[in-house]
Amino acid sequence: MTQPALAAVIDTDWSPETEAALIQAAQKTPALFKPLYLHLAPPVYKYLLYQVGNTDDAEDLTSQVFLKIYQEFPRYQHRGYFAAWLFTITRNTLRDYFRKSGRQVPLDQAEKTSVHPDLLEQVIKTEEMERLNRLVRALPEPDLELIRLRFAAGLSYAEIGALIRRSEEAARKAISRLILRLQSQMENDHE
Repeated sequence: MTQPALAAVIDTDWSPETEAALIQAAQKTPALFKPLYLHLAPPVYKYLLYQVGNTDDAEDLTSQVFLKIYQEFPRYQHRGYFAAWLFTITRNTLRDYFRKSGRQVPLDQAEKTSVHPDLLEQVIKTEEMERLNRLVRALPEPDLELIRLRFAAGLSYAEIGALIRRSEEAARKAISRLILRLQSQMENDHE
């Protein structure tokens, strides 16, 4: 794949076939890793920003993640879910960060700097956002992680399923049920 062809890929829809072709090209020629980075760095950064609550740490962690990915990339075996592999490394890097720093993000700070799901922002009025944030913060960690992966990181249901070792349909159902439960709680709070 040539440089102009790679640039065109970034500006078009990202498909599994495109991703597979870019992975194959980048494994042969490491300089061709750039389109993968340009496409995947923003969701990794958003996910990390949501977790750590400040831009400096999120930027540093994003750099660490992509350095690890670049180093491990030649050994990567593509099986259709590159984002699942990427977010496994991202989550492990985040765990290391929290373990080494011995800190957790205060919920107030995470709320102010978090990236909220576009779908929910369109549906819920500004004054209802605080109620939604309280409900989301009260979720058990596994449910909260599903929300982060789907809406902050923008992973597909198939990618989330691969990451959490469940089927695509199981991931879709779990997230759908979670959203329905949050909607129901919002409606009950509103009455």
